[in-house]
Amino acid sequence: MAREGERMIKLGTQYSTIAPKPIEITTDTVFLATNIRPYEKEIEGRTVGGYAYECIQYTKDEYIVKLHQDIIDTQLAITELYEGDIV
Repeated sequence: MAREGERMIKLGTQYSTIAPKPIEITTDTVFLATNIRPYEKEIEGRTVGGYAYECIQYTKDEYIVKLHQDIIDTQLAITELYEGDIV
């Protein structure tokens, strides 16, 4: 879920003839590619192949905040599991 002030952009399904990297980092932007899968499509009698994937774009700063929050969420989940096993 996007927080106020975030500019995360869900780019939706993208298509490429080259396999995308799961994460692409530029000077100020981070692109995350998920659900990467091969696809084939027939166009004018020719079969064209490549990759389809879902893409999300973050600013570099947003992505750093997202990583930080993911770490906190993971630590909390591990703590809950650990404390649940002790009782």
